[in-house]
Amino acid sequence: MCADYTPSRKEEIEESFRAGYPLLDLPPEAWPGYMAPILRGSHDTPGELEVASAMFGMVPHWADHKLARQTYNARTETVASKPSFRSAWKRKQFCIIPAAKFFEPNY
Repeated sequence: MCADYTPSRKEEIEESFRAGYPLLDLPPEAWPGYMAPILRGSHDTPGELEVASAMFGMVPHWADHKLARQTYNARTETVASKPSFRSAWKRKQFCIIPAAKFFEPNY
């Protein structure tokens, strides 16, 4: 997964996914711990997508938000067992992350 990314523009999301985009005050670039737009199954209309803001990095409700720097990548071998991911994985809470650009560190 990338270290940071540029979320797709509002117009691109609305056109590509036919999903309404609420007024969200989000930064132009997303880093672990930042809020960014996601597309998820609508809570109001089953079968449709909705745009919501979510934190880049899986942070359980019981954890400090600083944990996002360590939980923005999941491994398929351990996603079902790690405390940060297992509950969402078990409940099939998936989303689409609309990204225009992503950046990989070059160490």
